[in-house]
Amino acid sequence: MTRTPKGFTLIELLIALACVALLASLAWPSYQSLILRSQRSQARASLLQAAHWLERAASANGSYPLAADVPATVLQVEGQRYKMTITSTVQSYTLSATPLGPQAADTCGTLTINHLGVRSVQGASQTAAQCWGR
Repeated sequence: MTRTPKGFTLIELLIALACVALLASLAWPSYQSLILRSQRSQARASLLQAAHWLERAASANGSYPLAADVPATVLQVEGQRYKMTITSTVQSYTLSATPLGPQAADTCGTLTINHLGVRSVQGASQTAAQCWGR
């Protein structure tokens, strides 16, 4: 009577583990770039919301509020990966979202928008159209 072994050998388990590790190493960079793009998208949305708030304040008061008069809640970006700042006069403003921590590896750098609606980037290896478009 022959006995048939049940289960996996150590070699079979190591081969399966190596396949999983290879697939994970190929997928990780793609996952990281998607996370960076997602956080950049959140920063863009927050910049546009803040610009909208400033335009409504200017419509109601006849001038843009000074930086000290802008509530901190307007300058918040979800995710804590960007810090939004404002430079403002009664006739103009510029909003900036600067990447923090792991987001600093993003190729788009600091996103900016001004009172004319001009969207730009600073310290980026990509163009403003590429960074603001996707």
